[in-house]
Amino acid sequence: MKGDMKKLVVVFAVMAAIATSMSAAVAKDSKSIHGEYAATSVVSCNTYKEDGTTFDYSSMVSQLSIYTFNGDGTGTMQGKFVMIGLAPTPSERTLDMSWEFTYEFADDGTITMDAVPGTGEWKIPGTNFVVVRYTGGTNSDSGRFSVDHKTIVLGTVEPNDTVLTYFDGRVVHTKCNTSRVLIRVDK
Repeated sequence: MKGDMKKLVVVFAVMAAIATSMSAAVAKDSKSIHGEYAATSVVSCNTYKEDGTTFDYSSMVSQLSIYTFNGDGTGTMQGKFVMIGLAPTPSERTLDMSWEFTYEFADDGTITMDAVPGTGEWKIPGTNFVVVRYTGGTNSDSGRFSVDHKTIVLGTVEPNDTVLTYFDGRVVHTKCNTSRVLIRVDK
């Protein structure tokens, strides 16, 4: 019986070592994600005046974009932004958008992405006229990627508190939540 117990302990030790090395291999591979991903996103926001407390308007946004992961924890996003203002006055707007981002993977296969303040721009399509810039606060998503790295699903865990600066110097705070699906489009 003692011999069987020793064998069982050895089997469990070997299984633990294999699981640990497999987990480390997956984590290492996860950190090397790179390439282009087409994304569709839905964003809902409440926007506040410069004081950050006085409600200004709410909106729903859809985004079609390309996320480029550089394989080193950095990347870029470029796409189209379509906003429908809901309250207090209905409105519509289409803009080109871009920003740089950083990303990290955890050993459990989760990913966190953060837009880099100062790099986000929304421009009038076909021009270089910047309507608004992402200048501070948080713009962070987290989620999971598929084992083959072909799909990434992201969203906000709690609303982002983002600071935007308009072309006329006006500063607003937004509280937004996002839902994104990214699908790899390159090899």
